[in-house]
Amino acid sequence: MQFSAAQIAPLIDGRIEGNASVSVSGFGKIETAKEGDLAFLANPKYESYAYSTEASILLVSDEFTPRQPLSPTLIRVKDPYAALAQLMQLVEQQQASHPEGISPTALIAEDVELGEDVYVGAYAVLEQGVKVGRGVRIYPHAYVGKGVTIGEGATIYPHVTLYHDVKIGARCIIHAGAVIGADGFGFAPQSDGYHKIPQLGNVILEEDVEIGANTCIDRAVMGSTIIRRGVKLDNLVQIAHNCSVDEHTVMASQVGLAGSSQIGKWCKFGGQVGIGGHITIGDRVEMGGQTGVISNIPEGSVLMGSPGMPLREAMRNFVIQPKLPDMYRRLQALEKELAELKQQQSK
Repeated sequence: MQFSAAQIAPLIDGRIEGNASVSVSGFGKIETAKEGDLAFLANPKYESYAYSTEASILLVSDEFTPRQPLSPTLIRVKDPYAALAQLMQLVEQQQASHPEGISPTALIAEDVELGEDVYVGAYAVLEQGVKVGRGVRIYPHAYVGKGVTIGEGATIYPHVTLYHDVKIGARCIIHAGAVIGADGFGFAPQSDGYHKIPQLGNVILEEDVEIGANTCIDRAVMGSTIIRRGVKLDNLVQIAHNCSVDEHTVMASQVGLAGSSQIGKWCKFGGQVGIGGHITIGDRVEMGGQTGVISNIPEGSVLMGSPGMPLREAMRNFVIQPKLPDMYRRLQALEKELAELKQQQSK
């Protein structure tokens, strides 16, 4: 598939600078792109590659001012990264071949309700009371427990496990190996050991949620663990029982939420962020990788470190920490000198 700059620009509300007839047939990173590739420049630290890239078309922001001559045709847009994502989605839609039909080896209970144009792959299991919306794709070896509902256009990839009574919204994407609705970690300590607390709630995923591979979202003790619309979770994320993650929040790999934590809208969590139990995080909070949170965080905060602290304070601490051993040795030497001076004065 080939597209000219003149064809691409209207799709992303872009403005062309250069040869509008130049064509591309693929995407490439700005530092390694070849002739016939479309690349993008969104991060200023990659600007030097703009002057050496072999890409035929380069997406740049409206504000970008070149400091040297450029060989690619430029398409100026408001947000190059968002424009690239939009183009890649269009290409994927044209190239994708979606599986169809119901495999004869799928195990489907008699009362399961299947909408139109549903795909169910080999050895997938759909238990009693399951309701599947129009255009849903359930890939091989997926397990859909009793009473689960799946909204239209959702995609359930291989080896996903949906426990009983889970509710999946329209257009959700759940990647391979994810487990939605397993028991939360609830045990009551007794003299003879830990007694299991029944987890009687469920999990609700609203529309347009994407769940990464091997991510786990536990069912609630009572009520629901809720992932609101537009949330995107990376691989290997753990959401404990009775948590709530509000709209359009994103979490990178290995983020962990302890029970009953409440996360606001449009938050961004880096890898391995850890949130303590019964903690409330405000809207639009950003946390760098490995931030640890042990108290409520107000909206708009930017944190890093463990325990989490404001970003500037954390950066100062990171600079100081390697110097601490030397500072400690110097402090010991000063204390020794001070003690000797006091001893001499007392004589």
